[in-house]
Amino acid sequence: MVPPLGRAERWTWSSWVQPARSQGDPATVPYVTSDDAGPAPEVADYPASWEADVLLSDGGTAHLRPITPEDAERLVDFYARVSPESKYLRFFAPYPVLTDKDVHRFTHVDHDQRVALILMLGDDMIAVGRYDKINDTDAEVAFLVEDSVQGRGVGPILLEHLAEAARESGLSRFVAEVLPQNRRMAQVFAAAGYTVSREFEDGMIMVEFPILPTDTSLEVMLRRERRAEATSVQRLLHPKRIALVSRADDLRPIITSILAGGYHGSVVAVPVDGGEVHGVPTAATVSEAGDIDLMVVSLPLDELPDAVHAAAAQNAFGMVVLHSGEYGFDANREVVALARRHGLRAIGPDALGMINTNPEVSLNASPAPMPRRGRVGVFTQSSSVGVILLATALDQKLGLSTFISSGMRADVTNNDVLHHWLEADDTEICILSLDRIGNPRKFFRIARAVAENKPVILFSPGAADREGYAPGTEHLEQASPEAVDAVFTQAGLIVCHRRLMMFDIAQILVRQPLPGGDRVHVITNGPAMERHSRRVAENEGLTCTGEVIGSRSAPEDYAAAARRALENPEVDSVVVVVVDVFNEVAQAAHDALAEVASESTKPLLGVFADFTDVEADVSGPDGPGGLPTFRGYAEALQALGRIVQYAAWRNSTREPWVEPPLDRVRAHDLVAADLDEHPNGRILPAATGHDLLACAGIDVLARTRVDSLTEATEAAAEAGWPVVLKASASAVRGQPDRASVFRNIDGPEDLAEAWEDLGRLMLDLQMPGTDPENPQLAAAPVVQAMVPPGVSLAIRTREDPAFGPMISVGLAGVASELLGDVTWRVPPLTKDDARDMLASLGVAPKLFGDAGAAGVDIDAVADLLVRVAALADRLPQVAEMVLNPCITGPTGVRVAGAEVRLTPGVDQRDALSRSLH
Repeated sequence: MVPPLGRAERWTWSSWVQPARSQGDPATVPYVTSDDAGPAPEVADYPASWEADVLLSDGGTAHLRPITPEDAERLVDFYARVSPESKYLRFFAPYPVLTDKDVHRFTHVDHDQRVALILMLGDDMIAVGRYDKINDTDAEVAFLVEDSVQGRGVGPILLEHLAEAARESGLSRFVAEVLPQNRRMAQVFAAAGYTVSREFEDGMIMVEFPILPTDTSLEVMLRRERRAEATSVQRLLHPKRIALVSRADDLRPIITSILAGGYHGSVVAVPVDGGEVHGVPTAATVSEAGDIDLMVVSLPLDELPDAVHAAAAQNAFGMVVLHSGEYGFDANREVVALARRHGLRAIGPDALGMINTNPEVSLNASPAPMPRRGRVGVFTQSSSVGVILLATALDQKLGLSTFISSGMRADVTNNDVLHHWLEADDTEICILSLDRIGNPRKFFRIARAVAENKPVILFSPGAADREGYAPGTEHLEQASPEAVDAVFTQAGLIVCHRRLMMFDIAQILVRQPLPGGDRVHVITNGPAMERHSRRVAENEGLTCTGEVIGSRSAPEDYAAAARRALENPEVDSVVVVVVDVFNEVAQAAHDALAEVASESTKPLLGVFADFTDVEADVSGPDGPGGLPTFRGYAEALQALGRIVQYAAWRNSTREPWVEPPLDRVRAHDLVAADLDEHPNGRILPAATGHDLLACAGIDVLARTRVDSLTEATEAAAEAGWPVVLKASASAVRGQPDRASVFRNIDGPEDLAEAWEDLGRLMLDLQMPGTDPENPQLAAAPVVQAMVPPGVSLAIRTREDPAFGPMISVGLAGVASELLGDVTWRVPPLTKDDARDMLASLGVAPKLFGDAGAAGVDIDAVADLLVRVAALADRLPQVAEMVLNPCITGPTGVRVAGAEVRLTPGVDQRDALSRSLH
């Protein structure tokens, strides 16, 4: 435990009124007050990076920031609202008011030795947490939370942010003193996932715990984040009382939507222009409307701040700010910040609105007609895209559970909604149409967790805007859209590049079971259609069989053929394509197939090529047993192909990730030492780069840099003939049409010939700085021992400014890059993930030994990929690693070349405290 501290060392927030320990009678020991404590420190530069909007456990928002001298009056008002019991539990004695000296001291901190963070709700301080340094590694921590917000997760939020600030200052441990009856505070520390030690001393519980993040503390933080975000969206979607605020003309369509949707709560309209509206009660002002849960508002930008204040004053939980003109990025951000600081969640600005078809709510807070009740959740950002998505759902009679159009710079994000869907029993299929991905690493983590339980259909994440949120990453190059699509597919997401395809996929998922495999049977009434369907199916990776029945078949013939195919154990799904030139049987065939689909345990799809619209029974909620219907065979098979891929991913046994052995300390020290000398980063010298790779158990084949033929001959003799002579200069290696690697050199004569060839190559290239007398030096030549022949692979990692590390593999050489035969993933990488990377390559048959090929040691390559990924994941400053070539054969893999590039950056990619972005 920390040894007892003297009075001058012991001044902290919790020791305002704490008796100093002594050997005398505790009852006679004077209180420590500000008169005893010495002068307040000089106020240092304000650490703006510590500010954050945060989400409390009940889904409400607040603003966290460092305390300032200007907070003196707020502190006094806050302290006056705290109950005597809470003051006693925190400060160990009665202390009803603060003196002027107390207030001065507690609002004047240096943000280093003494740190205080406050939580603001509107203009009111509702909590404060602080720590005082005891020595270079330890600080004493304490909190005071207003009684009215206790139980809302305020303590854990303060602890997370204080711990992060402390770690920035090099601290590694917090200590605290707690009264035995203050169990809640003692639980805050333990419940955060830290390893807490307790000891009784002088009637106090002495608590200490390391604040370095652990797997447990990170898991606790993420679990709290998930619950808070899910709760927040749940509350938005279930309001009991709504205020509609706009001009009368703009209110009328919203009122119509809410009434037609059958909303089960109460509604009050506030026409700000005094115009008349009908159908719901009205109020002249929001204050006259009484307490509300939700405000739906459509106003010009300059009127929104008043609306936010009015909503907060009426105890609203959230706002829906409907599209009312283009506000612009900065204005949108200011509206969101204002709402959050007043405890409000905001959908919008520039939102189309939100819909909840749950019969207990039945809320349509949008201009659109109420969609059919169903199990599909839809989230989009752009209001214009939202119109298209809702119109498509209505046209296809697709039943929705929820619909949210948030606006482009909204408070409520796709991550919030995904967390809600993860816990929402009435949503089983999730559709996301994103134009912007604010925090891709977080999105990737959440979306993968959702996809393991229910399908997530995603529109074009590779083309979406994404933002690096880690400081110092702006100079990094973004990964290609193809690479981003690949990593989202890795996470189990169903990626689409047409928005309409999302609904094609959704109607299959909502109405039919997941397929058990990739074997599809196509039934149609025309040979040409059968051939076309087979071709599309094979392009989608499906194993297709076909069946042609009579061109003028009766409806019952289609149904009978479908039943036979569904009963066949060699068939996983069935697609029936009805070509009805004369509009004779399409509707009847649809109805017959719908009856089959209602009982099928395998997917059954109907395609109807005719000149009329077939009508399905949409009288009830959308759900299992319905027949997915399509106009085109290609759309049906493409959607089915995506679903087959998802089903295979979901049904696969994914081994748990186990981090490979990694010398983290040495790796960190190597990176830190080089960046100290080269703060702008650089390509590491070969020896340093190889040392760094060795920290992950990756051995690079030794090579010797040589400056003359004599040195090359000596190096070759030491390595053992045969050897390789090659250029290591990047400018030379970037000439794919020029041979700069000379292999199978068996002796000095061959080496001399290769040395001359390398010289002629450098003279031909006419590179700057080439010495005509000794041109080989410009190539930075190296000598390496030959390894047994095999397949040469190139493994690369790159640090994306938003996603963090990404890893790729393909055949060595430019051909694989030009042809796009490269696979991408993101860490952490399991061996199964690594094997899947190799299996996804076009050259996979060559690697796996199919079609008579010898094959390579897949397990060894997978192990190498896992190690490279783990090293990249642990070191954000590694901007790029290139292992090329990695020569693999039937046994083992040898890394014959490697290059590591460092760049300045943060030590930790992911925040270790919760905040809203």
